[in-house]
Amino acid sequence: MIIIGHDLVAFKPFYEIKNSDEIAKTPPNSTVIFEFEGNENIIKFCQKNGINFAVETDSSKEALLANAAGASYIILSVDVVAQDIQDLAEHYLFDAKILLKIDYENEIMDAAEYGIDGVLLPQGVISGNF
Repeated sequence: MIIIGHDLVAFKPFYEIKNSDEIAKTPPNSTVIFEFEGNENIIKFCQKNGINFAVETDSSKEALLANAAGASYIILSVDVVAQDIQDLAEHYLFDAKILLKIDYENEIMDAAEYGIDGVLLPQGVISGNF
């Protein structure tokens, strides 16, 4: 299981962005994270420039599109939907990893029970000034 944002596990944080201009402020070879909906231009920018990206969605359709577009991670916030999208990922052999966004360490086992690829804790995302 992938665990991003826990003190005991080494991880590279994700950098939350709102537009493609903010990518220039992130460290080299970092992974940027943003909402899928309404950010097709950021996806195209990342594709064109070889930038690792993670998208947040709770839609199966958007998850399928994000994987096909080259997302490294698909971030979900609802565990019931996460199980459905994890099943899609396994059926279609996604390259993207499915992560469940959680707030507390004790939720790691919930994700494990659903067979989700991993979890993303709040400490795993850097927002704003980086």
